[in-house]
Amino acid sequence: MQKRKIYFLITAIFLIPLILGIFTSSSLAQDKNKSPTQKQEDAQGDLEESIRVTNVTLPIIVTDKDNRFISNLTKDNFEVYEDKKPQKIIDFQAATELPLYIGILMDTSGSVKGKLKFEKEATLSFLQTVLQRRKDKAMLVTFDSTVELRQDFTDDLNLLTKAMGPVKASGNTSLFDAVYRICEEKMFNVPTPRKVLIVISDGADTASERSLDEAIQIAQRNEVVIFGISTKGAGFFGIEGGNIEGEDDKELRRLCEETGGEIAFPGNYLDLERSFANVNSKARRYYLVAYEPDDPDRPGYRKIEVKLVGRKDLKLRTRKGYNVVKRGTNTAVGQPPAGK
Repeated sequence: MQKRKIYFLITAIFLIPLILGIFTSSSLAQDKNKSPTQKQEDAQGDLEESIRVTNVTLPIIVTDKDNRFISNLTKDNFEVYEDKKPQKIIDFQAATELPLYIGILMDTSGSVKGKLKFEKEATLSFLQTVLQRRKDKAMLVTFDSTVELRQDFTDDLNLLTKAMGPVKASGNTSLFDAVYRICEEKMFNVPTPRKVLIVISDGADTASERSLDEAIQIAQRNEVVIFGISTKGAGFFGIEGGNIEGEDDKELRRLCEETGGEIAFPGNYLDLERSFANVNSKARRYYLVAYEPDDPDRPGYRKIEVKLVGRKDLKLRTRKGYNVVKRGTNTAVGQPPAGK
């Protein structure tokens, strides 16, 4: 009996690799018999599988003519359209006391060398104004030719202040890379729907591998609202004026507005304080409206329009659309029209 067991064991040891080899050879043979075109089509099919969009969440800021936040609206006050088709709202949040996760993106390129002291003071002033201890968290990132995380998310203002100390200005400006990396690596899984990036910069991207469209798309995908504080104004340095918006500013404006935020061009310190108060109010107090899109697998750009019902006296700001990308790529079939 013992000999029979040994015989079966030896037989199994030799037969199992043989059987597996037959199946593997068969599989490889089938693949080998395919033409190069068939193989390419199979691979392309895997790469081009669309990423399913199960729902879309919109951060919506509503203000009156004096730019004051309106807090008494309900789900029935909103209508959502995607590519001009009405959408059913499946979730609505009007809470304004949720924790805030803030990413500070400070421009440290050579173009802001004379303004770096102001940028540090502005960043510190903003954090002192906005950050609520044991509730909110902020992180500090600098960008020039490279993107560097100086301090990860914390509610300790001392750590953030210390991280600013050794920062110096040099190199080129990789603004879009900074936005892309922070949205992709840090903002995608924070435990709150209120995610904000504050970009303090002169607005001119000169070194990014990522494009403006890619930065907008990933911010939209991760439901991150971007606010910009432009440092191009000369008023901070004893010279009035200098706040005329140029092409670089238009790119920064588009980055902000297409994610639901806005850009400020402060001309003096009083303007700067007002800008901080405005960002604090709008970053912390906005509605969240969610819907399930039709045809969730269709790749390409989708235009969003939100309307207020029965409140023509109010104005709203939200993101203007989003892209459904293909797996294995960073691009979608369509792009939003520039400035739309």
